[in-house]
Amino acid sequence: MIRVLLVDDDEDLLFIIGEYLNMNGIECHTATSVSRARKRILLCDYDMVISDLQMPGESGLELFRFVSFRHPKLPFILMSGNQDPRIRRQALKMGVYRFLEKPFELNMLKHIITNPVPCETQVGVGAPAA
Repeated sequence: MIRVLLVDDDEDLLFIIGEYLNMNGIECHTATSVSRARKRILLCDYDMVISDLQMPGESGLELFRFVSFRHPKLPFILMSGNQDPRIRRQALKMGVYRFLEKPFELNMLKHIITNPVPCETQVGVGAPAA
């Protein structure tokens, strides 16, 4: 079973996405902050981390730096409601696996989790056009 860590300060969004993923055979753990996510990452092995970009305190990019240092091959998806293409380019340049713009379809997220393709090789949601 695929195990993902979902990080967002929006508890309602965590619940909705978490329930959807769990009902579709993806074990989903959640954290409402970067500090809580770090603790979970130290205690559990994940197949993927999905994090919001903007959260109170530390950002999703700071979590990405932590994850990429400890687990450089662990896919990390960054999601954001900010539509600024510079943010997406910066995140992808840093090595983020995928960048998802909120809102997104839950079935699309499930597809990305179960059929991982890095953004450099796939054009579509979260991937820059070639």
